[in-house]
Amino acid sequence: MKVFVLYAEEDTRTARLLAKELGKAAGTTIPGYPSALIIWGLPAEEQSSALISSSIKRVLQSPGAIQLALDKEAASKQLAVHGIRTSHRPGTDDLPRSGSAAAERGTGISLHGLSEYGSRTGVTSSSEGRRDSRNYTHEFQVHVFHMEVLTVFQRKNSLLLPGLAGSDAPSFQEVGADRHTFHYQRAVRESVKAVYALGLDYGHVHVAIEPSGRTVVLRVHPVPALDAKLAALYARAIERYAASLAEELARTEPAVLGSDPEFLLLSPGGKVVSASKYLGREGQAGCDAIVLSGHRVIMPLAELRPQPSSDPAQLAANLRTAMIAAARQIGNESLAWVAGGMPLPGFPLGGHVHFSRCWLNTHLLRALDNYLALPLMLIEGESTARRRPRYGLLGDYRRQRSHGGFEYRTLPSWLVSPHVTLGVFALARLIADGYEELRQRPLDDIALQRAYYQGEKKLLAEAVEGLWPDLEKAALYKEFARYIKPLQKQIRQMEGWRELTDFRPAWKIRPFSRKADDRQENMV
Repeated sequence: MKVFVLYAEEDTRTARLLAKELGKAAGTTIPGYPSALIIWGLPAEEQSSALISSSIKRVLQSPGAIQLALDKEAASKQLAVHGIRTSHRPGTDDLPRSGSAAAERGTGISLHGLSEYGSRTGVTSSSEGRRDSRNYTHEFQVHVFHMEVLTVFQRKNSLLLPGLAGSDAPSFQEVGADRHTFHYQRAVRESVKAVYALGLDYGHVHVAIEPSGRTVVLRVHPVPALDAKLAALYARAIERYAASLAEELARTEPAVLGSDPEFLLLSPGGKVVSASKYLGREGQAGCDAIVLSGHRVIMPLAELRPQPSSDPAQLAANLRTAMIAAARQIGNESLAWVAGGMPLPGFPLGGHVHFSRCWLNTHLLRALDNYLALPLMLIEGESTARRRPRYGLLGDYRRQRSHGGFEYRTLPSWLVSPHVTLGVFALARLIADGYEELRQRPLDDIALQRAYYQGEKKLLAEAVEGLWPDLEKAALYKEFARYIKPLQKQIRQMEGWRELTDFRPAWKIRPFSRKADDRQENMV
């Protein structure tokens, strides 16, 4: 195995359990130059020095992210920036801010003594359980490794029996495959989001459901306490990560891109006309839904689904073909087609980019956040930021069974012009095939995260400018430079798109260019 687990020297229990499962692939000293390094616990001083001097490109669970997660107050603030609800009481059960040995004493995540943390319960602390169980109907303990949920424990709390206030809370039980309830799905989703939002790659997440039905992340433990069963689960996940990494390193085929950008139809009076009036659910031009309060579903959004391609220009041409199909089906030329992030309140639009023939991993997702979503934010319309963080969340993805890949869901709808669209496709392809060399992470800074979500362009301009040298050194840059440079120029000028402007003229879609209405020439 070319993946090595570096654990804190003082953590003898983790050492014994991981060594039993992983053998020589775990230890306290980095052996040579592994393909990837997984850090378990805060490294000692000698280990930190070795990390700084090493040239390992792939590090899971950086010490900085571990340190952040151990500081409960700082972690809660960071999660809040990402729109993740937390419950933090300053001064109660806060973990120490540094030192793996210090983090073991009196914190509720003892790395050695697991009297309260067995494979059956998955809980952190009996006192914490008694305190919090009075406020929540359900609680979940979720173990996540590299976006994969390894196991989930659940308990249901009775809020109606006052006698429980002074007694132990019910024990946690492992959730079987046939018990994936609505609350379970919410807990799992929030756990994966929370781990990623803190810059972690794995963790043990304590999630609760309030009587109102809202989901709350109570705690993210960056150093999961292990028993034999959990150690085996994490070890198998590490082996799957290593196998996927080996496949990715051996990949010679280019990544294939697809997309399904959304847009709105507006009447001459500026009212939204439901796309379902003209378009069906399937096909290269269709409609998409918005879920309103009360779980009511409406179908106002139009969506384009072009044929995928590894060539950005061909994908853009395929997108225009889908636009022509949409124009034929809609027929009503008086309706304006508008894109962007949120051209009208309550109608968030996405510009999802699909990836296949490449590996979904946190290294790629963070490169997409920093080298694509962050630069694109500098040219978004003034109203686009209103969709975040519920939509436009950093690292937002969805696996796709249809093509075996995934869709990156963070971006707003970039249909506003051909050169923006083509620049997005070119950057996406460059990143998918060259993310190993794109190692800057300005969005690790909470101030820049906050600026991204709030649309504060001036605070981000300097960080974005620093990304261009990396992109220009990428292997595919020369091939795609003619597509990227027009977008780069607009980004440097921070020239925002106009969300209520009909984008059909820019794409020469009828009635603005009747001579070209049925031809499939490459307009970009």
